[in-house]
Amino acid sequence: MSYPYFFITKDNVNGNEITVKGEDLNHLVNVLRARRGDLVEVSDNSRYRYRTEILKICNSEVVLAVKKRMEIIRKVPYLVLFQCVLKKNAMEIVIQKTTEIGIDRIIPVFSSRVVPDSKKIKSKIKRWKRIAVESSKQCKRDFICEVSSPMDIFDIKVPKFSIFYLPYEGNKKSDGAVKSEFEEMDNSGNFYNLSDNMSDSFKEIGDAESIGYAVGPEGGFEEGEVSFLENRGAVVINFGKNILRSETASIYFLSILDYILKLKGYKSHR
Repeated sequence: MSYPYFFITKDNVNGNEITVKGEDLNHLVNVLRARRGDLVEVSDNSRYRYRTEILKICNSEVVLAVKKRMEIIRKVPYLVLFQCVLKKNAMEIVIQKTTEIGIDRIIPVFSSRVVPDSKKIKSKIKRWKRIAVESSKQCKRDFICEVSSPMDIFDIKVPKFSIFYLPYEGNKKSDGAVKSEFEEMDNSGNFYNLSDNMSDSFKEIGDAESIGYAVGPEGGFEEGEVSFLENRGAVVINFGKNILRSETASIYFLSILDYILKLKGYKSHR
């Protein structure tokens, strides 16, 4: 059976009692119609996850009685998505779905094909954080997916990660120019399966403590941006001849990465 799930802070915990206030109080009482004796699960987003029972309902708070306390530990590798800022709906879909799959942090990125809106960015960040919290509740993660402040693409610190992936729809000729997948042929005239290099790159995961990946905006990356990240250690990968929308690429690659990590024995990033 599924129970209501919320995030609290350590300040809400007092011995074997936990208080729920604010929006979560309203949702619990007025939306879910919770009653005394109902079971509720909560996480302190730090160390413990609790199974509780509603002890009493007041105008300003709900008091929960702790029935079971379980320790939670952040798993490795720590997963970070550097998402070039997309149009409203697409950006929100990326945040919602990658949070459900298990991304640990999302960092919005300004690239040359992203036009920053300085007047609205603060409100957008606030909304993105809210979406990440709600999605974290929905799939009952141990930890909230964090949404950071935006950064410029040339400020990404690739070497800080054990491995950093760069999904890119193009490929480079020997002179550095970009060519399409259809120009890449073997000696028999057949097209290479450029997605092969994606599976090869997963061999490098090993005991990675952190993995980052960057996905471009609707118009894709500029060649100079790809070179910048690649020169700093990013592993450029290609999904094959089908060109994916940015939001699809972000979700698609994380799904593959999550599957590969589980095959290698890593546990779910919750």
